[in-house]
Amino acid sequence: MFVVLCDLDDSAALWLDSRFRDLGQACMLVTSGLLSFARRRSQWIGRDGTRAIVDLGEAGLIDQPDLVVNRLLSPPVAAWQWAKPGERDYAGAEMTAFALSWLAAVPGAVRNRPSPTCLAGPSPHPLRAAVVAHHAGLDVPDADFGAGTATLRLLEAAVRGAAGAAHVLHLVVLDGRIVGADGVEHRVGARMPEGFPSAITRFASAVGAAEGLIGIDVVVSGSRWWFAGMTPLPDLMVAGDALVQDLIGLVEKVPA
Repeated sequence: MFVVLCDLDDSAALWLDSRFRDLGQACMLVTSGLLSFARRRSQWIGRDGTRAIVDLGEAGLIDQPDLVVNRLLSPPVAAWQWAKPGERDYAGAEMTAFALSWLAAVPGAVRNRPSPTCLAGPSPHPLRAAVVAHHAGLDVPDADFGAGTATLRLLEAAVRGAAGAAHVLHLVVLDGRIVGADGVEHRVGARMPEGFPSAITRFASAVGAAEGLIGIDVVVSGSRWWFAGMTPLPDLMVAGDALVQDLIGLVEKVPA
């Protein structure tokens, strides 16, 4: 059984669920709202390991999934949105704790497990991501982060530096490897710089995505491929069926 966790408006997750089903995989699409209205949530932690059950009623039962693709940005608290503030805050804290514990311990292949800063996985501050990318061997543009929102400043700086010859790419990276690397080069009409794939691998490991599914933005200008940011919610459709097959392949690698 495969499980795709997402928000209701996550079109990439909807596409992935559809592709799994088209290929004959049993898959549950579970939105944050549906998860918040679960009939039962149980978790056992003992000397022999952990086990959790989430009973979604007619929507199905999540027991021991083979694969979980986690794209939840926030805890499933929709069921308490109209409760009194004190009750809503308490329920939100409890659901956050359960989601963190469940996704951290659920067996099988999970992409992504929560990080300290984001339920959906690794999500370092853009400034830290830029520093890590530089140390990993990637080209990083000069950017003035200053105060306030810094999410797009790397991308803006890379595009400015590349002038009119820039191509903006979104790479889907699974377990430190660029999915469909040949297709990426074909789309941009240029070869990746020597050492670029290995630098991506080092970057993924350094941000906690050695076993993770992330997106990396790159600006291509001539022979330079500039790092322009990362996200724990990659645009899955960019990688297409190559990603779907790679995710299915993860199940075969999980020890029994």
